Amino acid sequence: MTNSIEKLNRPKRLPSSLIERNLKTTNLLLKIGLQTSGDIIADLITGKSVNLNKSLLSTKNVHSTVETLKQLRGAAMKFGQLLSIDDQLLFTPEISKIIRQLRSSGYSMPPRQVKKILDKNWGPGWLKSFDNFQVAPFASASIGQVHKATLKNGFEVAIKIQFPNIRATIKNDLKSLKFLIKRLAVFPADFNIDHYFNLCENQLIAESNYKLEAENILRYSDFCRTKKFFQVPKVVEKFSTDEILTMSFEKGFELSSENVSGNVENEKLAETLVELLLDEIFIFQFVQTDPNLANFLINPDERKITLLDFGSCTKVSNETRDLFAGLLNIGLTLDRKKIKGFLVNYGFLPLKIDAGSECLINELIDTIIEELRNDKNFDFGNSKIFELIEAEKIKEFQKMVPQTLLDSDFIFIQRKILGFLLFFKSLNASIPILKILRKYNSPNYIKEK
Repeated sequence: MTNSIEKLNRPKRLPSSLIERNLKTTNLLLKIGLQTSGDIIADLITGKSVNLNKSLLSTKNVHSTVETLKQLRGAAMKFGQLLSIDDQLLFTPEISKIIRQLRSSGYSMPPRQVKKILDKNWGPGWLKSFDNFQVAPFASASIGQVHKATLKNGFEVAIKIQFPNIRATIKNDLKSLKFLIKRLAVFPADFNIDHYFNLCENQLIAESNYKLEAENILRYSDFCRTKKFFQVPKVVEKFSTDEILTMSFEKGFELSSENVSGNVENEKLAETLVELLLDEIFIFQFVQTDPNLANFLINPDERKITLLDFGSCTKVSNETRDLFAGLLNIGLTLDRKKIKGFLVNYGFLPLKIDAGSECLINELIDTIIEELRNDKNFDFGNSKIFELIEAEKIKEFQKMVPQTLLDSDFIFIQRKILGFLLFFKSLNASIPILKILRKYNSPNYIKEK
């Protein structure tokens, strides 16, 4: 691997015009085509069997894709992050290491480009309002970068600055990415990829509106007043616009398995996050859906978790809340026949599947039921369920992709659930998940909350 992939946030002018971005994506497609052709020819010459998918997902192609997405940022990089929620389930360790760079790295805007955006939003002479403004960003986001500064009154702030022309490029970027995904043939032929790209586009448009994100923070702050272990930043409205979001600078360290030590602490943390998500779905009906662990800061002094990044939020419709309630209720029966019947009735499983897929579904459900039924705590670190979700079975899982067009709130909530489950696995957390779920399955409990 080259050193360039490992360097974080190097200054580099970000392409903002549609022509520039089209040239980047076109160049990427040509490069992937040439590299894939080269691998196929090499296999033919050496007498090996040709594997198109393996060639398309080669280390060289993934490296080229990640490097391009890091420079394009915006919708292109955001989509890459959505796909890389847990790449280790699908890719080799080497490719996984490359893809993980999308979660926390990329090129940052140079100072001149930053100043141009600030001048546009705040007007000339804005620097007089600050005692200190750090030119180099301390954090990155898919559609912006974050700088630390100190106001004249000594208040420390984090300033999220949006990359130029983001909204105008979202539709164009996703069109290019959709073309690439279709060429890779990742999904079944009858999968309605247009529907989900439209959901992704709507979500990205919403995330590009920093005024909306500020409203989400204010809304969530009301929710956090009833939560002992959570808090959110304070919005500084004077320095917030559609393209700039200024908030209180929050201290703490990023949530990760490396930063959390001790079984008791791990289990308490996992329980707290599970209950937060269930409260979001069933009580608050408003979910911060991005499972990126960088969005959770642990503040050891205040013994609280600070929640960050409220661009990716979704209101939970009554229909989706009821659907999750139905899933919860049927799941707690620990009856495979009833569970499968529910999944088929709501379109989560196809009516007709082959014997191999049927066996895999039965094995997945039976494994979860057995592990839930036999132990007081669910041991995420040693659960066999993760062993069943592996690259070799990807063809079988593709056959089980729901034909029902799922709503955006359900889709993004499911992504957060998956992100949490994989985090709990990395923590080796063991928690009384059945006890927690049964509590939320009680109508009286929801009413009391």
